[in-house]
Amino acid sequence: MTGAVTGAHVRETNLQAVYQAIRQSHPVTRAQLARYLGMSKPTANRAIDALLAAGLVEEVPRPQDAAGYDAVYFGPCARAAAVLALDLGSRYLRGMIADLDGTVLARLDQPVSSNDPTHVLDVVVRVRDELAAAAGCVPEIATIGVGGVIDPRTGIVHDANQDALEGFAAKAELSVVLDLPVIVENDVNLAAVGEGWRGVGLGVRDFAFLSIGSGVGAGLVLGGVLHRGVNGAAGEIDHVPQGQRFRSDSPAADAFLAHVWQHSAFATTEEVMSAARANDDTALRLVAWEAARIAEHAARISSVVDVSMVVLGGGIGLNGDLLAEPVRASLGRLSVYPPAVETSRLGEAAILTGAVATGLNTVLSDLVTARVSAVG
Repeated sequence: MTGAVTGAHVRETNLQAVYQAIRQSHPVTRAQLARYLGMSKPTANRAIDALLAAGLVEEVPRPQDAAGYDAVYFGPCARAAAVLALDLGSRYLRGMIADLDGTVLARLDQPVSSNDPTHVLDVVVRVRDELAAAAGCVPEIATIGVGGVIDPRTGIVHDANQDALEGFAAKAELSVVLDLPVIVENDVNLAAVGEGWRGVGLGVRDFAFLSIGSGVGAGLVLGGVLHRGVNGAAGEIDHVPQGQRFRSDSPAADAFLAHVWQHSAFATTEEVMSAARANDDTALRLVAWEAARIAEHAARISSVVDVSMVVLGGGIGLNGDLLAEPVRASLGRLSVYPPAVETSRLGEAAILTGAVATGLNTVLSDLVTARVSAVG
């Protein structure tokens, strides 16, 4: 009995090793795989044949610069599986389906008239159906970003950005209506994951993603891994009432700033930024205060976890042309070891990109075993 279990384990290990090597080093031949992995040619061949039968790898064109004999080359089959990524905001549910390479197969933004859970569930199903039809495939898993603290044990939303979602059992209810495994994650955490996967945080092991809007939320990547905290509340650094767009940590400055805001002609932060680019003095002062507020948050984070980079994102934070330099300057005065300050490379796509990365990580962890077992 022990020998049989050991043999099955060795086979699975070989399959996983060959599949990962093909994903990382394609196009590649049977002989190259065997040499790279230190496997015998028969062992590598059996693994490749099993992966071909499962539809996980496929023959690909020979590289133009390939030398030597006319060998067969292999690569991963990107369409072997797909993931659904969702970003639930206050006005839109944004969604996409991506293949195993992370290539977007379909993309859709659907307005939401309210964040009532019943309505959200209806819109999620509608978006899933339209995306699946457009992509021509059914996703293996769904990952959704929600504003709030997501209980890591239950998937229930707490301290929700939208009052109607408070206490929403998102993981359980979405799993039922979608008939899929569902991952529910804080939206800023997903933005951090996305930035680390395909954004300015690529290759950076320790960084903070700051999403700056009416408040400031942080996603922390430490040692190359998203840090959620025991209760899923890591990064909840600023709870600002709706409509309080700018503030500092000084009561006197707050009072003066409120006076400036109330007596200005600006109705939105977008108007402030536009006016600042036109060198409006009042707008420039508002931007300077906002930069100081961001720097204070970044300094506190840096003093505790000593990150090497802070990435600015969110509706306000993406105005890096106005904010990045003053944030760097203020941070240099506040921190002994100031981190680099960069603007998100992904912009509004950061959350969905992180949702794709999270879904793929889960799917790929079990894909080889499940597919090879299914074909015998």
